[in-house]
Amino acid sequence: MGGARSRGVRTVAGVMLAGLLAAACADGDVRPQAAATGTPPRTGELTWGTCPEPSEAEAQVWGAAEHRPAYARHAARLRCGTLTVPADWTAPQGRRLELAVALLPSTGDGPAEPLTLNPGGPGVSGRLMPIGIASGGARALLDRYDLVGLDVRGTGRSGPATCPAAESLDAGPQPAAPTHRTARVYWNRLARAHTTCAEADPAQLASLTTTNAAHDLDALRRALRAPRLHYYGVSWGTSLGATYRTLFPTHSGRTLLESVVSPDPDLRGLLDGVTRAREQRFEHFTAWLAARSDRYGLGTTADEVRTRLLSLRERLTTRPLRTSDGTYGRVETDQYLDAEPADRAGAGAALSSLARGRAPAGDGDGKPRAAAPPLVAPFAGTALLCSQVTHAASFAEQWSAYGERRAAYPVLGATRPMFPGSGEVPGTSTCAGLPAPERPPVEPGWADGPLLLVAHRDEVITPLPWARAMRARTGGSLLVVGDGEHGGMAGGGCAGRVVGFFAGAEGAAVAGGVCEP
Repeated sequence: MGGARSRGVRTVAGVMLAGLLAAACADGDVRPQAAATGTPPRTGELTWGTCPEPSEAEAQVWGAAEHRPAYARHAARLRCGTLTVPADWTAPQGRRLELAVALLPSTGDGPAEPLTLNPGGPGVSGRLMPIGIASGGARALLDRYDLVGLDVRGTGRSGPATCPAAESLDAGPQPAAPTHRTARVYWNRLARAHTTCAEADPAQLASLTTTNAAHDLDALRRALRAPRLHYYGVSWGTSLGATYRTLFPTHSGRTLLESVVSPDPDLRGLLDGVTRAREQRFEHFTAWLAARSDRYGLGTTADEVRTRLLSLRERLTTRPLRTSDGTYGRVETDQYLDAEPADRAGAGAALSSLARGRAPAGDGDGKPRAAAPPLVAPFAGTALLCSQVTHAASFAEQWSAYGERRAAYPVLGATRPMFPGSGEVPGTSTCAGLPAPERPPVEPGWADGPLLLVAHRDEVITPLPWARAMRARTGGSLLVVGDGEHGGMAGGGCAGRVVGFFAGAEGAAVAGGVCEP
């Protein structure tokens, strides 16, 4: 969650800096060669060309507003190109794809190796991630590395895969908890939409796998003439990185995986893990409120606070508070109960006001704020995720698992788990209607090259136990960041650990441990 920005400010900044980036790519001090014409590029060939004009979302997400001078400076040096790869790496002579690549050259004096970046999603455009990294706290990476961004197949400018029928599907206003009927109706509609899109181009859908994306990374390594792939991946990017290390262990260089996805591919277990983490975060919140009882007046012990908050939620579920500023019922209360650590003060103030029958005041009410526009290709992201997990084939299985979560986690088990595999309606799945993967996902294993796994202590999208489970499969060191963020270490107070790891520093940067931002 981030602070609110007016849409006007976002638009002006994004449009202005988008034009700035386009001009910089054309006139910067690193001049890319012209794109090849005539003969189609060969598989594995990297062809440099003119940088396309970024969208408002790309400019904003990768630092246009927060780091404008640095953003413009790095944009002026960016190189852009396309990498030609097979749609199916088991049939390399067949259909081809062109993947969008961007490279930000090192500013160091010595020879530089490429460091490939992936922001996760799955499905987030990562082509301009080098600018975001170089504009933040880990900017010193440029002293040693060329930073490389890639739009993974099916995303961004790499042949985006779309499914309009699914992407336009509106789940409608969500009640406190869905009924079996409403969840089944949504599942059926989503399954029909996915089936229609899958039948329109089954080869494209089959090509959108994490395994194929890992082969694309190795093709990029070869095209850059690099002996090793150094890699920094976040969220789903950790699945991609772990898959790459397993498939290409001798070409694996320094690898940092942050906000690590579980190595166990069972979607039911993933959703259970996320819900468990949210329930534990709520328990920490009640203890935090109890320690500040003089400020919030919600109880002097964690048990007392918990009882009062759940009673408040029941009251607002049956009798929502209606004010000139809006209506506050079950959905709004659940948002406050599910507050991230950074939002506890605002959520506590909002709950305190609601307990007194008053509407929360001002912007500090703890409710989620408008986020930067996402760079996600929804259908490609769904296909990539569902190629990596074993998902229940029937609605009955999903609904049964949802019922068990509600019973096991009574505070937040009824709400939608904050993980991409969950459908918009709790009790469903984004994988509805998609065929099961033709091949099982790659089991993460050991590889050459130093590995650092990073978990954020209180985050719930990829909980800390998942990083520990991945470490048991892959080795490496574990670093725990003492906050509740999902990703973002390269831009925060622990960015020095990122730089130290990729600089080859021994000691704390490699051994893991704890970093308090």
